[in-house]
Amino acid sequence: AESCLRATIATLSVEDVYELAGLIGTEVEKLIGTFGRPSVEGLIPQIVKVLELLEGFAVRRCKVSREEELLRALQDFQTRAAGKKEDPEREDLELKLTTWQKKAQDLEKQLSELKEENQQLLIQLGESQTQEDSELKKEREVMLKLKQVVDRQRDELRAQDHELKCRGRDVDALQEQLERFMKMNQELRHKLSISQTQLQSALQRRTEVETSLQLKEKELERMGGTVLLNPGKAAPEIDLKPSPAVDPKDPNRPCFTKQEVRQIVHERNELKANLFLMQEELAYYQREILNDERCPVIFIEAIKTMIKKQRKKIKAKMLGIPEETCSSDDEVDGPLSSCQEIETDCVDSKLRVSRIKNIFGLWYRSSSKKEASSPPASAHGSWENLSSEELKESSDPTDVPE
Repeated sequence: AESCLRATIATLSVEDVYELAGLIGTEVEKLIGTFGRPSVEGLIPQIVKVLELLEGFAVRRCKVSREEELLRALQDFQTRAAGKKEDPEREDLELKLTTWQKKAQDLEKQLSELKEENQQLLIQLGESQTQEDSELKKEREVMLKLKQVVDRQRDELRAQDHELKCRGRDVDALQEQLERFMKMNQELRHKLSISQTQLQSALQRRTEVETSLQLKEKELERMGGTVLLNPGKAAPEIDLKPSPAVDPKDPNRPCFTKQEVRQIVHERNELKANLFLMQEELAYYQREILNDERCPVIFIEAIKTMIKKQRKKIKAKMLGIPEETCSSDDEVDGPLSSCQEIETDCVDSKLRVSRIKNIFGLWYRSSSKKEASSPPASAHGSWENLSSEELKESSDPTDVPE
């Protein structure tokens, strides 16, 4: 391989040119492996042109050198024949000349046959090279498409994993809020039970007062009967002034003090405010989940059924009734949409005729690529509270003596 580098212009042959082309090709492959294909794209056509010119020069030089050798041999023979016409070896020289001429003709025929054979081999090599290039191009196209599909699916899996994590965090937050509201509901029910016990104790006091009044009335009637039977006896002075106390038989008499009524109304306002906040926050998270276009339908249906069950439980605990008699409101599903990506690849190719171009034929290629992408939404609401007028109206009852 290094003999072609030591060749001069006078000794340069076609095989030396082909060896030079192979060495340059290996060096170009090293450059491409180090710096990339764009670094040698402008250099390859120039090298190919120079090597083709050098190939033509070597072919012509071989022809001219053979002709010059024959001419020199002929001139030597003529000079020897002219100087030694009467030499006894003249016949031998003529025989040698004829044999040299025959050999030269035979060599020329062999050279022409070898040239034809070389051209046929070059054509066959070019055809096989083009077939290999087309197969390599097809394989590269298939590999590129597979790589794009794998990358796209990997991105989709990562996005879905992230989305599932976000949904899991939202569900955990909703579960925590639900547990907090259930604890609050238990506290309120405890307060309600306390108020009910207070009411029962007040009613019990009322019945006791009524029974005591009935006993006093019977005693007064009995004392009046004794006075009528014994008119001579002085009747005891009885204070018949109306008592400032409220009639215990009056159904509209006040049962609670103003402070107790204010406390009950304040607790009712707190309960309403907490209930509205819980409903608004739950509706917000429902809208966030249902308006998300990437959320799967099965996941939405599971969330809806879970919300319905939790609503039934809360309603049953708030009202103190069994779960089977409760009913929950349905939600309207939001529209779902999806995106599709379409990708196309195209690769151009060229056929090579020269043997040198076939050596550098792997570097005449180009390719192209294409991509596409998609977005989310949110909502809000409002809640109300009791006015101060309602508080004043509900706090009108007067105090009841204990």
